[in-house]
Amino acid sequence: MSITFRELQEKDIPKVISLFSNLSKERAEVSFVEIASIDEIKEWLKNPNTYVYVAAEGDVILAVLRAKRGKGNQNHACNITVAVDYNFRGNSIAKDLTEYVLEVLRQEGIKVVRAYIYSNNMASINTILSCGFTFAGSIYMHHYDKKTGRYVDDLIFHKML
Repeated sequence: MSITFRELQEKDIPKVISLFSNLSKERAEVSFVEIASIDEIKEWLKNPNTYVYVAAEGDVILAVLRAKRGKGNQNHACNITVAVDYNFRGNSIAKDLTEYVLEVLRQEGIKVVRAYIYSNNMASINTILSCGFTFAGSIYMHHYDKKTGRYVDDLIFHKML
């Protein structure tokens, strides 16, 4: 695979919408499944406090990472969300894309990056830990998972840049 990491471009938006739609069909528990609007993603591109990067192989979008910078006295921090297309998981794409974007954010003056990950998402937990993040706490019993009949915590991770 010849993967490149780059900023999201407007021409990528239909492919990103398709990736998000597939995540929704898969019932993936990531905030991107709630994104269905081309206009919403266009707003990300216009917002100077939102950084959106993709892992691409040619014209194929393999993964998306969005970092949202805080406002005012919170502008030293970003929250990140990452999603990888089902067909390309297990290839360290999330880790490599995250590490690439962390360096971009450091250069932008970001001091701390946070990630919120559901406690039943071991692949994402392992990825974020492999990127040097530290467990910082949890939101206990964040939501009820009907598939398993159990409550899921929202785990908070952070990394100083």
